[in-house]
Amino acid sequence: MAMRHFKISKILTYSDIRSKFGLPNEMVEHMIPIMNGQHSMDLKVVDSRSQKWKLRYYTRPYGKKIGPVFTAGWRRFVEAKCLRVGDELTFYGHQVRATDGQLKMKYTVEVKRPSMTFNGEPVTSDVEYLIA
Repeated sequence: MAMRHFKISKILTYSDIRSKFGLPNEMVEHMIPIMNGQHSMDLKVVDSRSQKWKLRYYTRPYGKKIGPVFTAGWRRFVEAKCLRVGDELTFYGHQVRATDGQLKMKYTVEVKRPSMTFNGEPVTSDVEYLIA
């Protein structure tokens, strides 16, 4: 069995910050193999400081809007990280072998914020190092 890996990035919008995080549609193809026909799944996600977060991935199979979202746990993450419109969130998934020998998915997330140096040069910083 081949190991699976993916990386999805998105610039955060106002609705991402205020409500749910609308994931790019390409996320669906990576999640279908592990969803077992379900429309939601609680994911254990680790940030760049090894803090664990629980985010609910939901496919939104009904209604007017399409595309997957993070629902439960997302607002807590936004508030704890002081996320802003324009920050870039990158979500990674990679398959690892657990201690029992089984393959499982491990998820990590990082958020970068564009800013400028004192000389006016563009720079990107991990939001983990911008919050107190």
